Amino acid sequence: MRPALTAASASFLLAILAGCVPQPAGSSAHPNPIIVREFAFSPGVVTLDPSFGFSLQRGSAGVPPRQRAAGVGRAAAFSLADAITEQLITSGYDAIRSDDAAPEPGARALIVAGAFRQIDEGRRRRVGAENPSIAVDAEIGHQTAGAAPQRITELHLDSRRVPRDGTAGMSAQRRADTNLAATRVGAAIARTVIETARLNNWPAAPR
Repeated sequence: MRPALTAASASFLLAILAGCVPQPAGSSAHPNPIIVREFAFSPGVVTLDPSFGFSLQRGSAGVPPRQRAAGVGRAAAFSLADAITEQLITSGYDAIRSDDAAPEPGARALIVAGAFRQIDEGRRRRVGAENPSIAVDAEIGHQTAGAAPQRITELHLDSRRVPRDGTAGMSAQRRADTNLAATRVGAAIARTVIETARLNNWPAAPR
């Protein structure tokens, strides 16, 4: 559950990376962004709620399981990336949710990416005991314009073991589902990104 590198190691590595790469002259609209990628998934990691998926029309087949799994995975991936990005923006950083964005010339970026190990819908008909969950492998990297990302640290998180800090109000208003589980994990990832950024005096968003 802890990053593979200690906070001190992450700070030291990032300082080396920043010091070894010359920064070209010139201005950039996003000189120090934090880029959040949408986490990858495959339908095979999705466990569907068996009590859903039927058709209301007699004689018609329900949504095929693989199609349902893809929809559940896409929704969880969106919720995870959105939660990370929103918390980073709220904390004052220039966060961008994009699968294609890269550091501009003369800029550098922190990159947040990863993949789902598990997405379990739980049992949504059991109100109060739905027990949905997700598990992810995430990593935080540092990238300069034109270079490949260099990994700083990695995380292995499971929503069943992630504190509910920051989502208590949300939990009271929404029935538990995989999207809420993804939001909790996203908040936990964002906290580690923020800690890494602060340790390295990562600049706030330009005003």
